[in-house]
Formats: sequence, C-alpha cells, structure tokens
Amino acid sequence: MASEKQQQQDDDKRTIPLKILVDKQRNKVIFVESTKEFVDTLFSFLSLPLGTIVRLLSTKNNNNDKQSSDSFPFLDSIQNLYQSVQNLNSNHIWNNPVCKQMLLHPKNPCESLCMKLFLNIDDTEPSNKIFVCDSCKKFTTFQNLNCTCGKPTRQPQNLDSEGDQDSEGDQESSTSVDDQSGVFVRDDGLMFMVFDDLKIVPSSLVTSMQLLIELGYPDLTQLEEIRRNIGKQEILNLLKYTLTSHEPLTNTLLASSSKNKDNPPNQSASTFKASPCTSTTSKMDIKSVEKLDSSLCTDSHSVLLNPGIAPQFGCPNQPLNIPHVEDPTYYYGTARLSLNVGHYYIIEEKIGGGVISKTKGSIYDAKLLTALDPKSPNRLKEGVVGFVKRATLYSVGDDLKVKPLSANSCFSYLKELSLSLDDIEVKVISIGEAEALSLLAASLTSKFTLTDGLGDQLNVPNQESTSLKVPKQEPT
Repeated sequence: MASEKQQQQDDDKRTIPLKILVDKQRNKVIFVESTKEFVDTLFSFLSLPLGTIVRLLSTKNNNNDKQSSDSFPFLDSIQNLYQSVQNLNSNHIWNNPVCKQMLLHPKNPCESLCMKLFLNIDDTEPSNKIFVCDSCKKFTTFQNLNCTCGKPTRQPQNLDSEGDQDSEGDQESSTSVDDQSGVFVRDDGLMFMVFDDLKIVPSSLVTSMQLLIELGYPDLTQLEEIRRNIGKQEILNLLKYTLTSHEPLTNTLLASSSKNKDNPPNQSASTFKASPCTSTTSKMDIKSVEKLDSSLCTDSHSVLLNPGIAPQFGCPNQPLNIPHVEDPTYYYGTARLSLNVGHYYIIEEKIGGGVISKTKGSIYDAKLLTALDPKSPNRLKEGVVGFVKRATLYSVGDDLKVKPLSANSCFSYLKELSLSLDDIEVKVISIGEAEALSLLAASLTSKFTLTDGLGDQLNVPNQESTSLKVPKQEPT
C-alpha cells in the first residue's frame, strides 16, 4: 500500500516536456512534438473505463475553485448515472459495497501495463491482491467478499514474481514491458508529432514539411514554437477536452487565451465513435494505433484496439458485443522448497499456510482455484445475474438519474415534470446493440440521453432544444 501511494505521489510531481507549434493569428496548436512518454499516456486513454473517467474529471472539478463541472453540461448525464450508483443503498445492490465499488472504481483491463506508464492518471487502487477460501479452494480479488460457504477469505503468499502478481487475464499477461522500452511505443529515441485532433505520426523533417504544407502553412513566419512541461493536471484537462472538443490540444495548452476556452465544441452523438462498454475510444483516432508502424510499437499496443472488459466486471446478456477478459488461472497448495545439499536437491514442504501461483511447478499438491463472482448470489460464475437485484424495478430519467421505482416515486417524478397525464404516452421498446451504442454516445454528448439516444425508436421529432449541437467552425 505504501509503494502504491508513493507511486501516485510520484505521478503527481512528474512532468513531460513538449515542443508546441502554434498558429499565432488563430491562437491554435498545429501539433506538438514529444517523446514516447506523452504518446504512451495518450494511448492509455483508450483503456480507461468510463466510470474511471467520470470519477477523475469530477474529482478534478471539485478540487478546482475556478472551474466547476457546471461548465461542461454535456457530461451531466453520465455524471448523473455515476451519482445514482453512489446513492443506491445496500437494499438495491448485490453484495454492497463490493458491486457498488466495482461500478464506481472499475478495473482497467490494461491495469498492469498502465501502472508502468511514466505518468499514469488512473488513481484506481490496483487489484493485485488475491484472497482465498482455504476450505472451498475459491479466490477473489475483492477483500470484503466472503466465500459461498460464508467464511471470509484470506490473503495467502503469492509465489509469483512481483511483476507478475497482477490478477490479470490472458489478454494482458501475454504482453510484456521491460524497463528499457515504452509501454505501448518503443523507446528508440524517436520523437512523435501529435496533432490537435490527436492523430499521431513519427516525427521527421520531411514529414513536418509535407504536413505543414497540407495544412496551409507554407509561410512559417505565422507559426511560433513554444516549449512547455505538462503534468498530471494538464493530462486530466486533455482527457476532458478529448471527450468534449474538436481541438483538445489547443483547449488544454492555450487555455488562458483560447477563444474556445469557455465553450469548447462538442461532438454530436452521430459522430461519436462507440466504445467497448465501460471503456471509451475518446476523440483520438484509433487508426493512429492501427496504422502506427509495428516497428515503433511494443507487443502490448495491440491490446488497445479492443481492450475488452476486465474479469468479472461484465454483465450477462449485455447487448454490446464486447469481449470479456477471462479470469486468471491460480493454483493453491503448499510451497515446494528446493534445498541444495552437496550434489543433491531435497524437496521439502514449507511449514505454514497455503500459497498460490499461476503455475503448478512450485506448489505441492496443487489445486486449481475457482473464481468467486460478486454479481452472483451464490458467488458462482454460472449464477451471475448482474450488479443489481433482478426483482427491483428502476426509473431512469432522460438525464440518466436512476432511482428504485415505486408508486410514490413514480407519482413524485411525474409531478416534478409538471406534465398532464393527457400528454403522456406509454411505449414499449426493445434495446439491442444499435440502441445501446446510441445511448452510450448520447450519454456523453447530450443532456437528454434517452430522447436523443432512442429518438428513432420513440419516433420523437428532432428539436433544437434537446440536443447539444457542434458549433460550426468559422473559416479562416
């Protein structure tokens, strides 16, 4: 725990140097030039769960007196959804606080990779501790989760090396990062160019000249070069504008004088790139990851193309076709000790409690452990029903405020809307993959998520007052 806190403190102090090319007349960032550290951090945005992004940005806004979350109403709906989970009590959530914690602090499917970043903005507590029930041979990564037999679980000794202790699935553990390379891009001394729309290409003199001409800058006198170091707060700002602006670098790096500082342009629901369930592909063109020369990338960069959902964090029968990372394999037993006595090796049983490992070789009488699932009443994978109880009905407002449904709450909600019952029409619809993707996009781009996300299903006419439109950019 002490080392984890120290790591977060180090991340708070670290900075990344940038060379910024600015159009002085338009006060706009053309591109920035930086090393792998900046590109690695940008690529890590693609792996962040949506719940983590909401928490990070909400915490930042709460700690910043100069700018509140009210300045960005297009995030209101998803913030309302997050707040609704916080407000639901133990009567409405399975295994509170475990399931509630899973939603409020979801695990990054690339957790162990992102922990190796030079500057990691994800403050989610790593889930690298394994807890085991000695009697039933079951394990979990959640400390407060009891076994199916009712007994509490305990943390045994993990025989795996420190860098291999993360409770990750096969997808992430199949990649490796050494101290001499980057996390997603290689450390070959190469510089990268990152444009205002977050497209990324390797930097070179020829590339710079060609792209500047294509962008309409044959005259270099109208451009200015600025050098600046950015830290965690600037990266959080960049994450925010990545979701909400067509010019995230300009809004982040030139905020004090940017014309769009107080009214950043927002993506419309129709143009937002749908993302893997709780993860977001953000405004960053994922083609930057796909098209980046493989010789410049580490093996782990391919995980970003489809990071999936971390083990046990998905829901059964979810309409989005998002892959689930499989539970890791662990064996439990008594440690094998190899003692060198002369020319012979003597195998002895370790005195003490049981141990775990991902391999059988170092364990005597190894037993395969079964994962406990917090979303199941009997903690078994086959019995998973979801995060909330099946017998409870919920009301979901157009702004994604969620409340348990009752006769009293229903009448109260209708009274709050000040609507006549004659003006209300009941419609029954089905939610499939297309509708779920539309709702996901609308939750990030509209204050009226259900209206904009399900408009086609509900046959609701388009209204200027219901959708946050993208401001037209004036030609320059």
